[in-house]
This record gives sequence, structure tokens and C-alpha cells, in this order.
Amino acid sequence: MAELRHDLLRQRWVIISDKRGKRPSDFKKVSSQNRDEFDSGPCAFCPGHENENGHEIYAVRDGDEDDAPDWHLRVIENKYPAVSPSFDELLPSGEGTVYGACRLAGFGSHEVIVETPSHHLSLPELPSSHVAEVLKAYQARINHFQNDSRFKFCQVYKNRGNRAGASMSHSHSQLIALPVVSHNIQAELRGAQEYYDKHDKQCILCDVVRHETQVNRIRLIDENEHFITLSPYAPMFPYETWLVPKNHSSNFETVGEAEILSMAEMLKLTLRKLDVAFGYPPYNYTLQTAPLGKEHLNSAHFHWYLDILPHLSSPGGFELGSGCYINPIVPEEAAKFLRNIEVQQL
Repeated sequence: MAELRHDLLRQRWVIISDKRGKRPSDFKKVSSQNRDEFDSGPCAFCPGHENENGHEIYAVRDGDEDDAPDWHLRVIENKYPAVSPSFDELLPSGEGTVYGACRLAGFGSHEVIVETPSHHLSLPELPSSHVAEVLKAYQARINHFQNDSRFKFCQVYKNRGNRAGASMSHSHSQLIALPVVSHNIQAELRGAQEYYDKHDKQCILCDVVRHETQVNRIRLIDENEHFITLSPYAPMFPYETWLVPKNHSSNFETVGEAEILSMAEMLKLTLRKLDVAFGYPPYNYTLQTAPLGKEHLNSAHFHWYLDILPHLSSPGGFELGSGCYINPIVPEEAAKFLRNIEVQQL
């Protein structure tokens, strides 16, 4: 039977309709992206092409020479940025009172994290220690923008595969920093605050972690010392997975070394399970962390997490028009399926 489920954090309704559902094998047939479809390289992100990308912003390397080809990870400015690093104040719109205060200069920073020098290795195929270096690069860049009062928000995200918005097959992720806070994070801040106020000052994701690890475990996929992965109660997409820290933390950039390695192991395991289950599918992941600024540090009500979204179906007119998504897979069944996927150690 179909259900309407309310996502208390994101403040949206989702339709879970298993009558429209498909078996995991059906998703594999229609949605996987074979690795042979990726270009063979080399590309502009490969070692030896550093001069094509401009000066590196951050790097992990063997030697001391900037922009040399001995790197393990590089952060560079996006050559085709969505925003510009030049700063300006509010621009006059010239369109009267309706839009008079609705325009800002397109100020911001758009960076690319090139995760590995190898053109042919995906993120979950790297050692956990290397995945941890990628996560530490995210932290370093968010902390950089924390120290610049012009910025209010950082979105770290990864697109893999053409259907997920990637234009380069070489493994990479991106960061955009803006002078405004995005709609989605504002909605999550409100949802988290409302729950906190109504439930005796309890964090919503702390309660979710307790429920999924200690009560029924039906949406739990995997866990280790510091993190769990789960199918959220009201997922927008089939096999959407959240990676959530067990201990309360509002700011990803403040997470310590032991937790980062634990997160790297869990992220690697989760992405490998998706590859095994669905044949290297396109996906996005987004880091949902607190906005920039001292007022958001160590928030008692907001809890950061990583949202992993495989592209196994496409939104239609109803979703685009209403903002209410139809998910053909019951999340409890998705969790059970992913929980039982076995992967080989790399």
C-alpha cells in the first residue's frame, strides 16, 4: 500500500509507492553505467597536465614544489565556475519594487577536488587512508571559508556519471562557497530547530541514530564505531542513503582524525555496495553541514550528514511541479537489500 511520509528534517512530503516499485535487478538493467563507457584518458586532471588547470589551492604530494606532478590529491579553481571570486554589493535591478532587492553580484568560489592522480580509479577503489585525505581536503577548504566573513555557506558535492551531472570521468568532487545560505539548508535548519523545540531539546538525527541502532534497525544498513549508514524514513529517491555520525556534531569541518578515517571506511563500503548492486551507477553525494559563521558552530539542534543519491530513476512532472517525490522502493526494503550486499576488501 502506498504511503505519504513526512520528512521532519527537510520539511517535505514523499510518496512511497511500492506498486510502482521495481526489483533491484530491474534498476540494474535500466540505470547502470558501464565503466567501459568512460573515456580512456589521459585528461586535464591527470598528472602532467597541471599547467592546464591553473595554480593549485591545496594539495597532498610527495615533494614541496607546487603544481608538480607528484601529487596524490589537488584542489584547483573550476575553469568554468558557476560563480565569480570578484566581490560586489547588492546590485540595482532596474526593475522596480518587485525585484528591487532580489539581485546580488554572482560572487562566490567554485573549486574542484581532484581526488586521485589515477584516471581509472573511482573513489571507493582507493585505500581508506586516501579517501580520508579527500575528506580532510573538504575540511581544509570549509575552514578556509570559515575565516572569510563574506561567505555564509559551503556546499561540498560529488557528481559521478553523465546522468548525475559530471562532465569529467576522472574522479573528482567540487565545492561552491556563497555569500548566502541555500534554500535546502535553511529548510533543514528550520526542521531541526522545530524538532528540537518540540522534543525536550533533542537533536532529530541523534534520535534517528538511537532509533535505528537500538530500537528496530530496519532502516540501518551498516555501522562502525563512529558512523552509521541508513535508508532515511522518507527518501526522495530509490536507495538514497545517509551517512550519519553517531555522536552529535553540527560542523563537518571540526571532526577529528579518528572519526575522519572511520567515515572514509564507511563511505568506501557504501559506494562499493552501490557499484556491486547496480553496476557502477551514476550518483551524487552532498555534504549537509551547518552554514558558515560562529553562530552556527557547535549547534545543539543541527546534525551534519552525507546524503548519497544513486540515479536509478528520474523525476517526472508530478515531482517537478509539486516538489513531492514518488519513490518506488520502500526504504525498509532498500536497507535490507543493501545491508546484505557483500563486497570484497580492496
